[in-house]
Amino acid sequence: MFTTSLINFLIKNKKSVWSAILILTIFFAYQCTKIQVDNDSFKAIPPNLQAKLDYEELKEEFPAPYTVLFLAEFQQGTLNEKVDSLRSWSEWFTSLQGVASVSGLNTIQIPVRRGLFGMSGEFLIPLDKTLEEQQLRERIAENKDLIELFISEDESIFVLILGMEENVDRTILMDQVLNFSQQLDSQPHLNTYITSEAGVSYFIDRSMRRDFTILLPICFLIIALLLYRIFRRVRYVTAALSVNIVALIWTFGILSLSGVTFSIITAIIPVILFPIGVANAIHLLRTFSIHKTQGMDTDEALISTYKELLTPCLLTSLTTSVGFFSFAISDISWTRHFGIFTGIAVLFAFLFNTTILPLFLIGDTRPVAYKTQSAEESALKRFWLVFGNFSFSSRWRYAIIVPYLIFLIFGIVRVNVETNPMNMLPESSFLRQSDAFIANRFGGTRFFSVVLTSPDKIDNKERWVEVQEIKEYIAQQPEVGNVISVLPLLNKMSMLTSKEPLSNAAITLVSGSGSLFGSNYQNLINTWLSEDRTKTRFNITVRNTPGLQPLAVAEDIENFVTENFQQWDVLVSGATILNESMAAVLIDTQIASLFFTFIPILLCVTLLFRSLRAGLFAIFPIVLSTGFVYALMGAMGVNINLVTVVTMNTCIGIGIDYSIHFLSGFLFQRKDKEREEALIATLKRKGTPIAFNTMIVGLGFLILSFSSFPPVRDFGVLVFASMFISALFSILFITILISVFGINYRTNK
Repeated sequence: MFTTSLINFLIKNKKSVWSAILILTIFFAYQCTKIQVDNDSFKAIPPNLQAKLDYEELKEEFPAPYTVLFLAEFQQGTLNEKVDSLRSWSEWFTSLQGVASVSGLNTIQIPVRRGLFGMSGEFLIPLDKTLEEQQLRERIAENKDLIELFISEDESIFVLILGMEENVDRTILMDQVLNFSQQLDSQPHLNTYITSEAGVSYFIDRSMRRDFTILLPICFLIIALLLYRIFRRVRYVTAALSVNIVALIWTFGILSLSGVTFSIITAIIPVILFPIGVANAIHLLRTFSIHKTQGMDTDEALISTYKELLTPCLLTSLTTSVGFFSFAISDISWTRHFGIFTGIAVLFAFLFNTTILPLFLIGDTRPVAYKTQSAEESALKRFWLVFGNFSFSSRWRYAIIVPYLIFLIFGIVRVNVETNPMNMLPESSFLRQSDAFIANRFGGTRFFSVVLTSPDKIDNKERWVEVQEIKEYIAQQPEVGNVISVLPLLNKMSMLTSKEPLSNAAITLVSGSGSLFGSNYQNLINTWLSEDRTKTRFNITVRNTPGLQPLAVAEDIENFVTENFQQWDVLVSGATILNESMAAVLIDTQIASLFFTFIPILLCVTLLFRSLRAGLFAIFPIVLSTGFVYALMGAMGVNINLVTVVTMNTCIGIGIDYSIHFLSGFLFQRKDKEREEALIATLKRKGTPIAFNTMIVGLGFLILSFSSFPPVRDFGVLVFASMFISALFSILFITILISVFGINYRTNK
């Protein structure tokens, strides 16, 4: 009754419905132009995560803007020539909008014996004169502990650290820095290298724009060609694609209105929706064509088609959207937004398959050139006959479990969680190669801070001796590349004032609030000591050793301080610690999302078939295929990260459709056939459409394998493999389960 009323309403109000959809689509399309792009993975981290709260506390006391580490490797040239180049580059970097500071060998100030108080500060490399080569080299050697971060032992590599302003557009700034670096690389005997947390966001942004402008049109074209190959009608192809285009426009319009930013994860939604949305359209168009060839007129064929398929299409759309909506509980904003808006897009696709699709077909009086049984379908039906005989009668049908379990154990133990953003970039990318070079020459590129807090002002020798002991312990750890602190400066000043390390006179000068050495020098002190002089900070560089866990290093440092220096409070934080802490969040997200996917889907299918046994039969092969995909991740070396964490739910949400279609087909056939006969008939009738849908959905996702961003590429390959495994397991194991345990069709009308 509802279906007939719906189709009759669309027939009578065709122009009004078209007008309403068009007006709303234009409105949402305008909203899409306001979408903001932001690929800063830091913003995806849960705000209540303790590591993030610690990081915010660290930044309150010691401002820590994003930095860019810029290295220049000279293969020839005098020391003065290299210094002149540094000075010139520093001036250029300083001129860039968004650069707050540039630190390097040419910007460092050192304490010298001079002036009214017996000590003053001056630049290591004087601005007003050029030192002789030997003088400059001696000056560098005398202050080695102060400048070890900025020059290599052989004087071939020099470092500049660029500090970014808080609200800078990092994509634009990184583009300028990388272009400048490429210009320098064109000079003979000079190589430059760059690493930065902002560089990852920059690369993701470029990759996303490339994928959106290249892969999405390719996906669109391939699906269009496959649809035309099946139906041979431009009208049908246009109808199916229009459904998805309008669904996307509405989805992203709502995304814009909600204030959610566009990221590399939400950029995947179109490539996901096209194959999913087209799958229901194929069922509808195929059935409509069959009814037309049986002599029905257009209106009658539409009503018959939607009477037969509206409920199954609704259920498959609901179960698919449930798979994505399960991410609504995720603490990770990227994952949460992906799940919510992909689920919305799937429901919009169903809505427009029941409104826009009929509007295209109303009034279509052209005869349908659709062959009810093509050569491919005939071959497939013969295959399903052989497949069916194997599934419910061969004694070897259970043998597949053995290799499955072996592969499952082999793969799952190899699945890891990736928390280093740099490792998500391609190995061939300039940023990742630069990061590896810098890590090799300077002990690593993963940094965090250790902040020691004293109940009183740190202005006496006893306190600083304890700080020195803590630093020495940290520096002795094999996982630590280097430790930077104010201690080398304090020791230098102590030697100048009293010729002994850690003199009270030098401590007074450092911990004082005056500006004896000038504002630049005081700013240097403030990077290591809090304004009230009760806190001091170490910057720790952790080696980029595979398998090394910075969290374990941080925990060891914290335990050492707590057990041996109880008068000190210790805070360990930084971008590296924050990223590492995401591992537990990613695992919790994966477990919770799987739980909140399987349970609702089981309930939906059980209610549809009015049988718990049918629900269990439907979900059993999806559980097996999910395990297979996890094992495949391990076998391929794919890690769980901010992108691939959504893979399983995508596979479940799409894969359950195969189980639903096959089970419903069997129950329909079982009404007037014996069990074995009904299974053979179901395989012939449902196996071929499932194969066609698997091909289109799988190829749609396979387009993502050409992404320039490895996690997106891995996502596409895994979902592609999952579609075929889900289809195979659904048909195989449901056939086996029914043949062994049976199912009562009378309660499943």
